[in-house]
Amino acid sequence: MSRRRVQHKALAALALLAAVACSDAAPSPTTDVTTGGHSASGGSPQAGSAPVPAAGAGGTGVTGGAAGSGPGSAGRAGAAGSSNGGAPTAGGTGLGGSANLAGAANGGAAGAAGAAGVGGDSLISLASELDKFRLECPCIDANHFGLDKQDNCDSTPAVDRQTYQKRLGGDPNVVYDVKLHVRGDTEPNTYTGGKLEQDRFYTGGQTSTPGYTAYMLSVADPKEVYFFNYNPTTGHIHFLIDYEVVIPIRGGSTVTFDVNGGKSVPDGHGVSNREQLVVPGIPPAPDPFNGQLVQFDVVSVQPHVP
Repeated sequence: MSRRRVQHKALAALALLAAVACSDAAPSPTTDVTTGGHSASGGSPQAGSAPVPAAGAGGTGVTGGAAGSGPGSAGRAGAAGSSNGGAPTAGGTGLGGSANLAGAANGGAAGAAGAAGVGGDSLISLASELDKFRLECPCIDANHFGLDKQDNCDSTPAVDRQTYQKRLGGDPNVVYDVKLHVRGDTEPNTYTGGKLEQDRFYTGGQTSTPGYTAYMLSVADPKEVYFFNYNPTTGHIHFLIDYEVVIPIRGGSTVTFDVNGGKSVPDGHGVSNREQLVVPGIPPAPDPFNGQLVQFDVVSVQPHVP
């Protein structure tokens, strides 16, 4: 065989081998798309696939309670979001404090704290000298009770004419409205030159029947007098009083409580509690008081509003 023929056969064999190799080759690969760390075809994620999502956002604390006195309690923590491969999960919402409570969340912003209460409760201590003060006019003889007893009883000079000075705290530049709860059992008196505000409460003026007991409060600034046992007429009668009044008093001013002050004339005796009237809620309840009394309880103190 000639040399040229051998070369031709060799080239043909190489061409045949190349064709076979091309027919056995694998098809071109397709790209594997991943979403949220999971294969779209359900397979495992390949290296270099989509990045792992960040952790879920932390919960946001709900704003704390409305204004009130005292500090608030912390709200419950917000749950942290999932961070491992899956779709982001939002963190739970932190629960804020209820009224007057400060919300606080771990994983979310803290709720705002409730503001401190302002008003009557915060100022009431300014009138501590007035609170639960009482005027007492006991009979000399013990247990002057029963309808077989006289409707009058004798009293000592120290009981028949009393005076006590108290002072309101606070800012001298501020006039405060002091609300008093007035309770007691008294005889009547008439007053003139002022104004009947309610029931037994009379503002301004003076006693018009000097021989009957007067229960009186004087305020230095703004200057005024107040009476607590008004009745249209006098007589040997005895009644309960129970009402609330508001009295303006400047901070630092003196207030004076009197039995038979002003133009009243002490006469050595007063109407007795022979009917055994009981003043609810104050001593000696449930027993009757042997004589007369007036008690003043401070309900609130607020800056005066003209």
